[in-house]
Amino acid sequence: MRRRFLVWYWSSTGGGGSQFAINLSKRLAMRFGPGSVRLSLHADDPSLPRASAEPAFETLAARVTTSRGRPLATMLALGESRRLLQAHARDCDVVIVPMNFASAAPLALALRQPLVYFAHDPAPHPGDYAMLAQRATQKLLLSRASRVVALSRYCSRELARLGVAEAKLTTAPLSAVYEPQASAKIRQSGPMRLLFAGRMIAYKGLDLLAAALPSLGGLDNWRLTVAGAGPALDAALQRQLSGFGVEVFPEWMSEARLNNLIADSDVLLAPYRSATQSGVIAQALACGRPSIVTPIGALPEQIGEGAGGWISRSADPVAVGDILVQALKDDKSWAAKAMGAEEISSRAWHDDYWAWLNAI
Repeated sequence: MRRRFLVWYWSSTGGGGSQFAINLSKRLAMRFGPGSVRLSLHADDPSLPRASAEPAFETLAARVTTSRGRPLATMLALGESRRLLQAHARDCDVVIVPMNFASAAPLALALRQPLVYFAHDPAPHPGDYAMLAQRATQKLLLSRASRVVALSRYCSRELARLGVAEAKLTTAPLSAVYEPQASAKIRQSGPMRLLFAGRMIAYKGLDLLAAALPSLGGLDNWRLTVAGAGPALDAALQRQLSGFGVEVFPEWMSEARLNNLIADSDVLLAPYRSATQSGVIAQALACGRPSIVTPIGALPEQIGEGAGGWISRSADPVAVGDILVQALKDDKSWAAKAMGAEEISSRAWHDDYWAWLNAI
């Protein structure tokens, strides 16, 4: 009998978590066949129309109250939320939480089915949102889960170090749910198009990148776009970036908008101070675009230890400036790095990381 899975992600804000949930649902439906996957998203999730348009799986909309910014309302609504979750999980053999969200931990305790939890990070990053709540709820999910999926070898090692039993740890690279896209084999002529994009949080090092830009003063073969919303992109930093001729779009981006920006760029920049792995890097790999990363967490692992990009020697403005100069002065290496990015993405997508779900 075919196994049935509920992928459950109730966040009204959408973003990377919803994108991951949709991509995971699509990949599992390809692996286990039609009718095997049901996706439950918050009714206010901006990604709901995209999910509903996917023919590979069924999408359900949940009108629930779940928000870290409204803890009391979320707790008071748990009874109603539990009943809706049980209805959405009916006839499913396994419930999958693709990313932590506000009410996931308390509601997971009431599930009858085995729970699979995708742990994106072993712990919150400095400056991230609701760090205490993230720690507490992830601890509960890690304990309740029958299987924990780490999205990099680095993450798996850190989770084991923090006490997660290795017997219930599974590793699947983040790129395993990002379908490779057609990409140009040859870079367009003209300046190298650099992109820094995504949620603007301090640990992602946008200010570090801004401090590295004077290193490029003698080069005119580059253009940089910064796109995304968040507290790290304040007015002062916008002015600093604009002073170097950087194009800044301080706004929330749909997945389609982000994907178009990546496809129209040559190199993604990820000068993170703290990281496990990055969804934006996985998206760039799927577009055949190399990345410049710092030697933090699983970022070097994601780009094949340099096969799909460049790795700075450290996470500071001097080192980031040096690696930018290296990439810009050696334009011929771009094609090899782009080919490496394509190969990393294709291998992760086509390898079977999901057979164990048949036995859980």
